[in-house]
Amino acid sequence: MAKTEIIPQAAELSRISKGTRVTGVMTSSADIRIDGTFEGIVYTKGKLVIGEAAGIKGKIFAQSCDIWGHVEGDIFIEDLVNFKANSNFSGSLRTPRLSIEVGVVFNGSCSIISKEEFSKHLREVSELSKEEAAQKSAASSAASASGRNAASK
Repeated sequence: MAKTEIIPQAAELSRISKGTRVTGVMTSSADIRIDGTFEGIVYTKGKLVIGEAAGIKGKIFAQSCDIWGHVEGDIFIEDLVNFKANSNFSGSLRTPRLSIEVGVVFNGSCSIISKEEFSKHLREVSELSKEEAAQKSAASSAASASGRNAASK
C-alpha cells in the first residue's frame, strides 16, 4: 500500500490566540500562528508565525518561520527563518537560510544546515517520534475498523 502524506493547504491554519497558554507537544501539517504563550515542542510541516505578543519556550521544528515575538530555546527550520524587528531570541538556531531585520535581539548561536541535517535532528526528537507512532497506530486502527465494517455489510 502506498504511503500517503498530508500536504498542508493554504486555507488551513492552527492558531493559539493572545491570552491563551499551552504546554506540551503540538504537531500539525497545517500552518501555525501563535499569539499566546507556548511551552514545549512545536512541529509543523508548514509555516510557523510567532506574533508580537507571543512567548515561546522549548523546541521549534518547522518548514519556515516568521518571528515577531519572544522565543527561548532551540529552533530547527527546514527552509527559511525571518526575525522581524523587535523580536527577541535566545537559544540555538539551525537553518539553511536566515533573515534578521534591524532591531532584533539575538542571543545565542546559529548554524547553517542542509535539509538533510534538519531531517536528522527531527528524527532525534523522541517526543515527535512517539507522536507520529501514535498517529500511525490510530490511522491503522481506523482503517482496520473501516475494513471490518465494510466486510460485515
